[in-house]
Amino acid sequence: MHSYLFPIEMALLAFPFLAFFLTLPFAIYQYHKFGGFNFLRNVILYTFIFYLLCALLLVLLPLPAPDEVAKMTGSPVQLTPFKFVHDFLLHTVFIWDDPSTYVPALTQAVVLQPIFNILLVIPFGVYLRYYFRFSFWKTTLFAFLLSLFFEITQLTGIYGIYPHAYRLFDVDDLMLNTLGGIVGFAIAPLFTSLLPSRTKMDEMTYVNGKRVSYIRRLLAFTLDWFILSTLTGLLGILHVLPFKELDIRGGANFEQLWWLVLLVFLYFMLLPALTNGRTLGKMLVRIRMTSTISEKIRFRQLLVRNGLLYYVTLGIILLPQNPFFIDRLAPVLFLTVIGLAVVSSFVFFIHICINFFAKDRQLFYEKLSKTAHISTFKKK
Repeated sequence: MHSYLFPIEMALLAFPFLAFFLTLPFAIYQYHKFGGFNFLRNVILYTFIFYLLCALLLVLLPLPAPDEVAKMTGSPVQLTPFKFVHDFLLHTVFIWDDPSTYVPALTQAVVLQPIFNILLVIPFGVYLRYYFRFSFWKTTLFAFLLSLFFEITQLTGIYGIYPHAYRLFDVDDLMLNTLGGIVGFAIAPLFTSLLPSRTKMDEMTYVNGKRVSYIRRLLAFTLDWFILSTLTGLLGILHVLPFKELDIRGGANFEQLWWLVLLVFLYFMLLPALTNGRTLGKMLVRIRMTSTISEKIRFRQLLVRNGLLYYVTLGIILLPQNPFFIDRLAPVLFLTVIGLAVVSSFVFFIHICINFFAKDRQLFYEKLSKTAHISTFKKK
């Protein structure tokens, strides 16, 4: 039993790190494809990923020492179909007319191994039918391909990590795993009858997609700065810019500070003016800035809006972290700047919290510039 529990324990330890790296791509994908974020959909997708991780580790673990694998001999391939039946008849203690042999037989490898291979892929069939809406034949094919991936991974010694295969490539495993996927497809309605259908989840997400939440805006904000930093790095490598790393604090010299001001102007003001309120990050999550007083947002409104946000608010908050000013301000003035930054950060945070629960979710720089965010997602 420990051989089965150990891989699951390892999956429980590894999954939080995997989920952390997948959260941002998942969120981007959902906002771009469905226009919104659905909690239940994420629970299902994360459990699916956790299942795949468990299945892979159950197949691979425990890993032997490389020197032990190097000493292994014998064929790494078993291509005789239904050999597991022959092994069962040859090695089982099971006797039809002796009930006392039933339980001991269930603890034997010749019984447990085929059952394990079937059970391993049953959840896969359930997920494919319920969430991915695969047909019977498509589910059967993908169950076979999943099993083939497992077997090839073993046959190649985890793709060259080991000198040769440390587990057997078994055609019976292919058949039993595929059977497990078919069983999962057949029993899927028993497990999913209490859950909303994929169509229902999509409709719920489409409704949420009409609203531009703070999380959606924060995601666009994060994407924009990541894209701007990446573009800055590329331009620096090509020697278009005099530096390769964008420092949002303004850099250690006056030249870098002016470059930061210029890049913010080009990306957050000029680009949206040319794309009707869109930045690259906003395009990915299907939102844009719009004017509340006219059909099209004006360049002056973008200057006021993003000037107040980036040049004033974030400038005050980040000023104490700027190496150029830190070294030049007198101690009293430096403490004053830090106090102003702390107060500004606190007030801005309270402002966001209050607006989060208000019907009108416009922040101060949006109200002053008469702008707002709207969703650009349209259901196909």
